[in-house]
Amino acid sequence: MERKATRAATASNTVVHVGNVRIGHDPFPVIAGPCAVESESQLMEVARTVAAAGASVLRGNAFKQGNSPYSFRGLGDLGVVLLANAGKSVGLPTAAQVLEPKDVEVVASLIDVLEIHSGAMQNFELLREAGRTGKPVFLRRGPSATIDAWLWSAEYILAEDNDQVVLVERGIRTFESKGNDTLDITSVPRLKELSHLPVLVDPSHAFGGAANVPPLALAAQGVGADGLIVEVHPNPSEAKTEGPLQLAPAEFEALMFRLGVSRMRSHIDLIDREIVRLLARRLEMSLEIGKVKALRGLPVRSPDREEELLTVIMEEAGLQGIRPEHVREVFELVLAESRRTQEGMRKAD
Repeated sequence: MERKATRAATASNTVVHVGNVRIGHDPFPVIAGPCAVESESQLMEVARTVAAAGASVLRGNAFKQGNSPYSFRGLGDLGVVLLANAGKSVGLPTAAQVLEPKDVEVVASLIDVLEIHSGAMQNFELLREAGRTGKPVFLRRGPSATIDAWLWSAEYILAEDNDQVVLVERGIRTFESKGNDTLDITSVPRLKELSHLPVLVDPSHAFGGAANVPPLALAAQGVGADGLIVEVHPNPSEAKTEGPLQLAPAEFEALMFRLGVSRMRSHIDLIDREIVRLLARRLEMSLEIGKVKALRGLPVRSPDREEELLTVIMEEAGLQGIRPEHVREVFELVLAESRRTQEGMRKAD
């Protein structure tokens, strides 16, 4: 049977939809939030910070799996509720980790994305359960996993008719003795060759702590990753988990600036896309008018009507503080495209 995660399964790249965010399509979305939800005040401070800096998704873990049985295990169901409320408060979709199959139902009922911990990459029943929800799933690479084994794990989610899977590179074990995880930045172009699934990079757990997050994040952007996951805490030195690995608010804001990601840029992108959509609608209407002209034997071009339109557009441009001659040039191109499309329709008929 053909593997669904491989490039051979589909010619097009998969786009994963998280609210209005399109991972694999939008320009480098950043998923950010604390390693663990510790309190409502801690989470809201981070949520406001990452939203203002231009993050696309708010993340935080309500269920934690530490290296010690005595470490902070998260707030559980309460943490899920706090994260959902924080996301609504700042207008961002949310992502949270699930550790066991029994966690899936409560997280999926309130949160937009299910994250699979690296240590659970081969917990196949958890993968199946996550896949059955139909929710997007962030699948982290296990610390000792080959790329092929990682893709086989993705297969368990895809087999549940859920194609909303994102692969997350977060580091593997190597011969380095001073840290558990070495970020395998080479996995990104390799995955792009082997699979159609989008790829995020999580540099927060790589050897070296928070100081290494910015250069590794820039490297991820440089090799073609589809986005980033970054951990942020209001006061990393007081964090209950992974304090040295989390960015302080000012550090996160500086990173977003270096990445070229900001809320203002995101808004401009949305406006630009809306302009394209409106141009497409205008072209559709122009084709309808073209059909009527053809039926009545009228010519495609009407110079008087075009000049009337350009006059109105230039007047509006002046009222909006835009140079009228520039707007005229743009609309002359729009009109030329409408004529070209109408002429093509007549030739086809």
